[in-house]
Amino acid sequence: MTDVAGNTGQAGATYFDNVPYDIDLVRPTATITLADSALTVGETTTVTFAFSEPVTGFTRDDVVLANGTLGDPTTHDNGRTWTATLTPTANVYAGANTIRVNLTGVTDIAGNTGTATASSANYTVDTRPANTAGPTATITLADTSLTVGETTVVTFAFSETVTDFTRDDIVLTDANGMLGPLTANADGKTWTAPFTPTANVEDASNTISVNLAGVRNTAG
Repeated sequence: MTDVAGNTGQAGATYFDNVPYDIDLVRPTATITLADSALTVGETTTVTFAFSEPVTGFTRDDVVLANGTLGDPTTHDNGRTWTATLTPTANVYAGANTIRVNLTGVTDIAGNTGTATASSANYTVDTRPANTAGPTATITLADTSLTVGETTVVTFAFSETVTDFTRDDIVLTDANGMLGPLTANADGKTWTAPFTPTANVEDASNTISVNLAGVRNTAG
């Protein structure tokens, strides 16, 4: 090898110039968690936004949420983990809510912006006043005029998602019949059961009731 002045390189000598450099093409992602996912009257909760790496540019404007307001996010570990206080909206029942972050609004230290959104798991809000009635139910029969050999389907439709509803909560004292097994719909609000009238009976005034004290909504 010869330079422009005609000097040849030293025989057998090899020199390397090591110039270190970094490559970071990975976009930041986020995980969102709530300390309490069932919010009731007077409660607040802490929302944690855990990014895959430290980020800048993250503000409340990057957050989309339902049935509540969020305080300003703060970080205590140089931008990797952020927390904010969520205050639920008053006088609301909402069983399906999520918090989402628009990741295009945040940037890592290498200058990569996020993409798409990150979403929390579902949380519920029930901030109705204490004197507000809990879940209610509507009971209907597919056939309201039963004769010999007939059965019918009874539907129990609640005003909201409930738990703890069993056949023990059903009152058949004035029903003149027997109820079969309850089948729950996937929505958590509707149950059905077959009803078989008592034999050798004629009665025009029959009712099926539900003891609502035995069921509760998702907020308790």
